[in-house]
Amino acid sequence: MPHTSPRNTELIILLGLIAAIGPLSIDTYLPSLPAIGEELSAASALVQQSVSAYFFGLAAGQILCGPLSDRFGRRPILFGGLGLYLVATLACIKAPTIGVLIGARALQGLGAAATPAAGRAVIRDIWSGDQAARAMSFVMMVTAFAPLLAPIIGGQIHAHFGWRAIFWLMLAFGCMLMALVQFRLPETHTAARRAGISIASYFRAYAHILADRHAWGYLLAGGLSFATMFAYITGSPFVYIHFFGVSPEYFGFFFGLNVIGLTLGNWLNSRFVARLGYLRLLGAGTAVSASSVLALLICSYTATGGIVAVVITLLFAVGPVGMTGANAIAGLLNLYPHNAGAASALFGVAQFGFGAVAGILTGLFYSGTPVAMALAMMLMAGGGFLAWLWLWLSLRHTLQQPG
Repeated sequence: MPHTSPRNTELIILLGLIAAIGPLSIDTYLPSLPAIGEELSAASALVQQSVSAYFFGLAAGQILCGPLSDRFGRRPILFGGLGLYLVATLACIKAPTIGVLIGARALQGLGAAATPAAGRAVIRDIWSGDQAARAMSFVMMVTAFAPLLAPIIGGQIHAHFGWRAIFWLMLAFGCMLMALVQFRLPETHTAARRAGISIASYFRAYAHILADRHAWGYLLAGGLSFATMFAYITGSPFVYIHFFGVSPEYFGFFFGLNVIGLTLGNWLNSRFVARLGYLRLLGAGTAVSASSVLALLICSYTATGGIVAVVITLLFAVGPVGMTGANAIAGLLNLYPHNAGAASALFGVAQFGFGAVAGILTGLFYSGTPVAMALAMMLMAGGGFLAWLWLWLSLRHTLQQPG
């Protein structure tokens, strides 16, 4: 672990828990999506929009949260975001219609946006370069336990207490995070580092970063790679539960198999990034993901291999996503170390914005078979690989890797 010490280990675990609010808020209620549609009399595509609404909220919120965390510090933004998250979660619990649920989910995502924006900036406050990529991998390894356990827990809660009880769990987790931020998270972006700079300068940093074609390469490669996973998240409940007849109570076990792949990908990244460099490993991740999604699409279209083929190809399609995300954000933050909050926010916008689009495409393509999910994943994974290929051709003669 970068600069190993008990305090840094605690910080990594804490940042992992903070980042876990994202997968917890998504994955716990995935087994309930078909049942939500039935109770609220909503079509499958409309229910899937509650997932996309959360992603849109996450994307939009980070436009504000990144620069605000640079100007006012990491802790105040985390407190504000978590407060909004708790209020929106209460609205989800009481939602009488699918429209109210979609709106509440958007607000929930808006509040949760503070956690990835400020959390990634905390890492850049302390580490840089490949050390930051390694730290990010460790954070993602901690975070990976959330999507591994969340759908299993969500399925059990749904079976015994109904889908609204799942949002009570989210509320309790949000309250716990508020307490941890208050008592265990130090301010890593001190007043001395923020002095003399206006808030407007932080928002101007967006234009500066977006004018850089290399920044776009990292944003597209990392964002589209994450969107591949979000298409899977949106479509998998209907693929497993509706198409293959898996009980909602056991959906989490199928979902958790892919989390094992994510954990392995992050572990491999933490082992080899210092030796090979983040740009090369970013390419390896996007290539494995794109080729595996192509295999998934072929198997789904030809109805070859059944559920076994879907499970295996998804394992290799989703597994590298953590690796690509860690290396893409490390490369972007290394370009803009003095605008870490703004750069982190833009990465979040790309990540969750493309994720929302992937979710909408999955719903629009929905035909009752795995083809819709596979097609949306193919568009995202293929785009991510092409973005990395352009970035590699552009940077290979100027960027020293590793380092």
